[in-house]
Amino acid sequence: MNEASSITTETTEFVLEGHRPCQHCGYDLVGTPIEHARDLDLAVIRCPECGHLNPLIGTPPLGPFAQRAATAGTLVRLLLIGLAAIFLWNVAFFSVEAMGESVFRSQVNDGLLAFFESTGNTPEEQRALEAVQEDDSTLADVVTVVTLYQDRADFTHNFANLFQSQIKDLLGIACILGFTWSWLLLPQGGRRAAILTLFVGVLAAGAGVASTYANSPLSLPAQDPGTIAAYGPDNSLSFVVEASVERIYALPGAVFVVATLVVSSMLARPLARRAFQLLVPTEHLSGVELLWTADGLPMPSPPATKEPSVVNS
Repeated sequence: MNEASSITTETTEFVLEGHRPCQHCGYDLVGTPIEHARDLDLAVIRCPECGHLNPLIGTPPLGPFAQRAATAGTLVRLLLIGLAAIFLWNVAFFSVEAMGESVFRSQVNDGLLAFFESTGNTPEEQRALEAVQEDDSTLADVVTVVTLYQDRADFTHNFANLFQSQIKDLLGIACILGFTWSWLLLPQGGRRAAILTLFVGVLAAGAGVASTYANSPLSLPAQDPGTIAAYGPDNSLSFVVEASVERIYALPGAVFVVATLVVSSMLARPLARRAFQLLVPTEHLSGVELLWTADGLPMPSPPATKEPSVVNS
């Protein structure tokens, strides 16, 4: 809008609430008073930097609809945060048990159940295997035999087998949930989002560990007649051994899933910022400025244009 000095304006009681650059100098007009140009019957904003009059064309007042739309947007965001929290809780809870199941499948393939049916090579193994066969044997005796088997098989060399189907899938889902959770918590800072992720993850994983310990107490009879009747003599051994392995790896499973959630939530925003910088021109990043301002970072500025050098003849 040219010739601003020739246009008569009068002040209003409104100010610009959103971000809008001055059409002449690019100054952010947020918070600038809105004026009324009587000659044009148009709402305008006078740039405090250069004095240019910017028409408010394209942003008609929405009245009550704007407030309802903002309320609906907030409710949808809270719903998404709630759904993400539920998924996060379930993944953290069930990952605790999934790690034990994955390790059990790996060790069964390596001869864990066959070791229980053997007589042992060392006096310690023989005593532990004999104790498991007693009528009053408990899950604590089974845990002892599993530990001896791992020492004999040097299980640390096969630890890569831990990341098999189920636990690998759950950790991948946990990573995606960490990303989504961090983005949904905007405009909260990244540190606060990571702390909240840690809090929810520890609660969920802790509940999973407590549930595993409660369902498989060390006092659980290893030769329980009910278990044998339900699963059969052969399968009852597999059931008890799997319960012992799940108990052994409950805490490592909790640590793995919580660490995955926290690390992914901390990496979510830096990765998003980097992706936008690579894919979107710097001058068009104002639509995602929350990724920077929420973490107290300055917005990237476009590279300065080099002025042509003047050669004096």
